[in-house]
Amino acid sequence: MRARSGHIKFDRKVKWRSLVPAFRPILLKFLEETQQFPEDMENVEVLIEENLRDLRKGRKPEGYNREGAMRLIFPISEHVEFYVYGRGKTIEVARVTEQVSRVLQKHRLKHTIEWDQLRLLAERKA
Repeated sequence: MRARSGHIKFDRKVKWRSLVPAFRPILLKFLEETQQFPEDMENVEVLIEENLRDLRKGRKPEGYNREGAMRLIFPISEHVEFYVYGRGKTIEVARVTEQVSRVLQKHRLKHTIEWDQLRLLAERKA
């Protein structure tokens, strides 16, 4: 399957704080699967801790919105959700989204996956 974005939407019972135990494995799996690990692991630890600080306070985290092949984005929304975004329609976006979903399943966080839901981006390209 080719997709530009894979959206993970959580059950209404899942709150930002619910993601605290799963966030480190999610981000590490994302960086591993997309081959975007920085050379300095200290930068990764700082990024993880900044995101965890927001989650512990019940706030939306930053995610991984760096220049690269893919991004892990937590949109401004009234719901707990995030998405994996790639620069083009590729098989990699679907594969990475599925891998992140497996991490969430291990942490028993109920969610669904939707594909290519970036309406604003789609409207701009049309």
